[in-house]
Amino acid sequence: MSLQQQTLSAQGSRRLTLTMMAVRDQADRFEGLPRGMAKPFRFLAAFQEAEPYLGLPPQAYKLVAWLVKMTQSPDWEAGSRPIAWPCAERQAEFLGLTRNAVKTLNRMLFEAGIFVMRDSPTGKRYGRRDDQGRIVEAYGFDLSPLAFRYDEFIRTAAAARAERERCGHFKRRATCARRAIAQIGETLAAIGPLPPEWPQLAAETADLVAAIRKTRTSDDLALITHGLESRKAQAETWAAEASHAVEIDPEGPADRPHIISTDSSPYPSDTVMPAEASSRGEAAPETHEAGGEAGKEGGEIITARDFESPAKVHPGELLELAPRLAEHVAQSYPDWADIVTAADGLRHELGVSHSLWGEACLAVGRPLAAVTLAIVSTKPRDHFTRGAGGYFAAMIKRAKTGELRLDRTLWKLRRDRLDRVEHESAGRNRSTWP
Repeated sequence: MSLQQQTLSAQGSRRLTLTMMAVRDQADRFEGLPRGMAKPFRFLAAFQEAEPYLGLPPQAYKLVAWLVKMTQSPDWEAGSRPIAWPCAERQAEFLGLTRNAVKTLNRMLFEAGIFVMRDSPTGKRYGRRDDQGRIVEAYGFDLSPLAFRYDEFIRTAAAARAERERCGHFKRRATCARRAIAQIGETLAAIGPLPPEWPQLAAETADLVAAIRKTRTSDDLALITHGLESRKAQAETWAAEASHAVEIDPEGPADRPHIISTDSSPYPSDTVMPAEASSRGEAAPETHEAGGEAGKEGGEIITARDFESPAKVHPGELLELAPRLAEHVAQSYPDWADIVTAADGLRHELGVSHSLWGEACLAVGRPLAAVTLAIVSTKPRDHFTRGAGGYFAAMIKRAKTGELRLDRTLWKLRRDRLDRVEHESAGRNRSTWP
């Protein structure tokens, strides 16, 4: 038996461990609060915040709150002592426990320093007050440790909140890394065979994700998060290498454009350009490529390589034109690799299947597939007759047959955005008029 577990006993008195004696001595040093300064429910609130982190048994807060409500503010002032004296039968009835379970709970809270048991010579709990309501004599639960340990409870609760926030921070970072790895894996699978090292990276990622569920401390979560983020960085490296290696047009000659000219032709119900394209009577500017097929078709041809030039659409401008795509981009200055990664996340949101996305990437190249998907995301839900996925599929089908036009749609999005900016500016100016 350890020294901490040794007990001192006397005939007819409570058996006290050395820990319980130390708690009692600490409570004896409580001299009470100045008159008018006693706030017992403030002590109870501090205990409530700290209680989940003190390792106390069930029913601890319920019992303490019940006892505090039996006291009065003067009981906590100098010259008195906050003691509650419910009988054992009443306590057992209130808590719904047996008498033995109540005795065990009382002893555990005594040893934990939450209250002190003040025993009468007969072992009974009782008390009486004078005409002013002040305690004259009482034996029962001395709650002065709640006031004595008030600052400690505040610090414990604050430390617990900080730990929870830190755990939440690392869990959010881990989730972002896990999702990014999954998206990169789907993208790589869509455009070609996965790197030979991918199965090992995927297995390590799964192990780290499983470890999160068993982790309780922020320090352990930090290690797991850093592990996931390092594997995300490796996956991004493979994605960048694959992006440079993929053919812009894997299905035809290198000099044949994927996306076709902008000469006018009728549009079906699920294509990129409904009748709204020319509703304002404005023609999109034309840029003729020297020696290109634009001259043959009488219009402008947009290819995947053209989108690397700000003259067509810059990644930053695309995010302004397609806000739903921007929600999936974390970088302040994204490049086309970031846009493609974000588009893979957007296609989940729009309900575009993995197989359709892979088909689009192979048909028109990943950058142009991302631009096409971004355009789909700008449409309201009631615009689609077969959902966003069907709309996107129709666009890719038209791209394969040489009937898709993106330049007009991009110019319309630019005009709409400019109109919104001008409208908002006019509204601000009107609000400043005297």
